[in-house]
Amino acid sequence: MQTLADERGAVAVLFAVLTPAFLFLFLMVIDVGNWYVHKRHLQSSADAAALAGGANLGDCFSTDASVAAAANTNVKNEAGKYAGGSGSAYNVPVNGSAARITTLYNSRTFARGSYNDPDVTSQPCDSPYMLDVKQTETDVPYILGGLLDALSPGSPTILPGINARARVELKKETIVKGSLPLAVPDVNPTHVAVTFVNEATGASLGMYPLTKGSPAGGMNMWSGAANVTLPAAGANGLRVGARISVGGADGNCAGVTKGVGFVCFDNTNAGIGLVAIRDYPTTTGTLTSPVIQAVWAVSRASCSITNPSPLFSEVSLAGAASCPMDVYARVSAGASYATGTLKATINGVTRTLIAPATAGGDWTTPAAQPFSIPASGGPYDVSLNWSCPSGCGNKGIDFNNVQRVYAGADNNGAEVVKWIDIAEGGNRIYSGTPGAHTFAVTVGVAPSLDLTNSAQNTLLRFTDNSGGRTTAIDCDGTGAAVWRNSIVNGCQTAYQLNPSGVCPDPSPPSGPADCVPLEPGKMANSASAALNTRFAGCPAITWPGPIPDGDRRVVKLMITDFSAFDGSGKTTVPVMNFAAFYVTGWEGASCANNQAWPFPGSPSKGDIWGHFIKYVEPDPDSTGDAPCPPPPAITPCVPILVK
Repeated sequence: MQTLADERGAVAVLFAVLTPAFLFLFLMVIDVGNWYVHKRHLQSSADAAALAGGANLGDCFSTDASVAAAANTNVKNEAGKYAGGSGSAYNVPVNGSAARITTLYNSRTFARGSYNDPDVTSQPCDSPYMLDVKQTETDVPYILGGLLDALSPGSPTILPGINARARVELKKETIVKGSLPLAVPDVNPTHVAVTFVNEATGASLGMYPLTKGSPAGGMNMWSGAANVTLPAAGANGLRVGARISVGGADGNCAGVTKGVGFVCFDNTNAGIGLVAIRDYPTTTGTLTSPVIQAVWAVSRASCSITNPSPLFSEVSLAGAASCPMDVYARVSAGASYATGTLKATINGVTRTLIAPATAGGDWTTPAAQPFSIPASGGPYDVSLNWSCPSGCGNKGIDFNNVQRVYAGADNNGAEVVKWIDIAEGGNRIYSGTPGAHTFAVTVGVAPSLDLTNSAQNTLLRFTDNSGGRTTAIDCDGTGAAVWRNSIVNGCQTAYQLNPSGVCPDPSPPSGPADCVPLEPGKMANSASAALNTRFAGCPAITWPGPIPDGDRRVVKLMITDFSAFDGSGKTTVPVMNFAAFYVTGWEGASCANNQAWPFPGSPSKGDIWGHFIKYVEPDPDSTGDAPCPPPPAITPCVPILVK
């Protein structure tokens, strides 16, 4: 007899009802797990492909034209080796699903699905430089698809597609470890101004900001108008100097070599300018009592970067030891002026000038007898001597220091201010009468470090840069032994970019330091021996490319502001940028193959030469998050997996 408590029949009914559901759930668990396995493998393949191809994005910037032209193809081909599809060398699945894998590079969509990626570039070498990998495994069969169809006729037995994506982008390096212990000065001012000073009294005649224009002659050009009132001139006239401020602020350079945010040139003499305007009286003279009026001296074409100027710098000499310069003078000496003799003297050398054809014309240096002004000598005064048949004395009449020429050098502006032109009314003018003048001033400033002239050898120095401070840095600590080890092995301390541009940084970012201390000692004598150790075995020079991965001649550098070296003593300088440099030689090199790549000129102790390059290489010690700046920017970049 069955009682109301007997549930055996109900349990059987419940089991019969739930069994298909449990079986269906079991099938789902099995195939969800199968989907996960396929998805995980596909994602691993996409990551590997993006990393492998992205590591070759440096080919986009190769100095070898053939490598650069094939870079997009080479990046994709390298990625394809790791993509896991048909023809891949690595990550190929063992279950035969490789034939179902489709890999698309820098595509907005997957091979299957409606997803659209709006920010992908057409090619890897298109800025901002990325390799985007989108993979799809299509028609993935369910493991128990047949059983599922038996339980529920018409149920799908395949997954239409499984998608995975990965992207490697080039990022600007903001943290670097392993650089050479050298802070390379860069000229990248936001302000340039001219201050006119009365060289007799030191008084300022006004400071005038200049505006940056288009580059010319390998320089960054700054120009503007200066409304200057020249003071009353004595019988012998006076000189008005044009002093140039360069930096992060417009500076009045009368009587100072620097100020807050700017450095003045000439920075070794606060009382003179890089060029001078002769302020002369308007009175007339006679044969026995002449009046020296306009006087100017300018370089000849062989050492003039743009127009002739009283200033020349080492860069305009192309390795020459001196610059030919001419002196021009205007003398009021009456109608019989031609019976007089005018001589000019610079740096102990005297030339007899050629008289003009008419009174009031210009006396000039003989064409075959220019003054040869030594390079890097700084200012040279121009003096005149007038003699006549009678009444001028046995030695004639001297007019001392009536003008000046300027041979720029490392410590007085040539590395920064390379050319100056002062004109009025469209005519070059380095002389003027007392009163109001409107001068058009153009200044050529050294360009910022970039790759524009990467084919040209570039000189780096571990020596004094601006009157006392060395460019060597104590990146790993103080002492000569530590410094030499930093050359051999690279700085073992990481540093990051300084957003403020000053030291100490008022709001330093978290992480590595962004100011690096200068080494106060003379390190030039130690540099060559340490470099010989670093490059032991004389590695081959592969410049101009292709430069292989891991080339030992590629070094990282810290870049800082040039004005940080003004002054003397120990200080810290801001890390303004990083750069990659291909070393082709150094002073005192023991490697014979470096002799085939000499720096043009006479290297000093501690000199290194080579080429700035755009460099990309995976680096576990370096990172960045800003987009990679394209050439001609020198900043090295690193490939980073971002998606």
